[in-house]
Amino acid sequence: MTDRPVTEDKAYAYITRSGAQFRQLLVFEHANEDAGVQVPKGTIEDGEDPREAVVREVREESGLTEFDSIRPLSTDVWNHHEKPKAYRRHFFHLVANVERDEWRHTVTGSGEDNGVVYSYFWVPPGACSLARDMDDYIERILD
Repeated sequence: MTDRPVTEDKAYAYITRSGAQFRQLLVFEHANEDAGVQVPKGTIEDGEDPREAVVREVREESGLTEFDSIRPLSTDVWNHHEKPKAYRRHFFHLVANVERDEWRHTVTGSGEDNGVVYSYFWVPPGACSLARDMDDYIERILD
């Protein structure tokens, strides 16, 4: 429960590779070094459902467009650590058939990161701490 107003709904993507020998999570480093390691995520637009939003955000932030599966994991309300607001977060597990081990992608769309370059790579889930509590549901993709 939160005592802060929920100001936005956000969609978060835990993307794993199909066919990999062991489970790998797609993460990126933001051009802003203080932003930490993250997963694709973003604001759900008016009239958009969370599943549509997570697919759009992944496309805009990583360039990936095809997924073997998409399943919801959890929805919660998260208090921002530096600002007096809260987000409703919708987490999804997406499985993609991706052979590249790493790549750089220039963010598209109308968000504040439009034009920023993200550097993507794969890690074992839980191998690194994700920024802003993005790893709260990582254990749900381990089985």
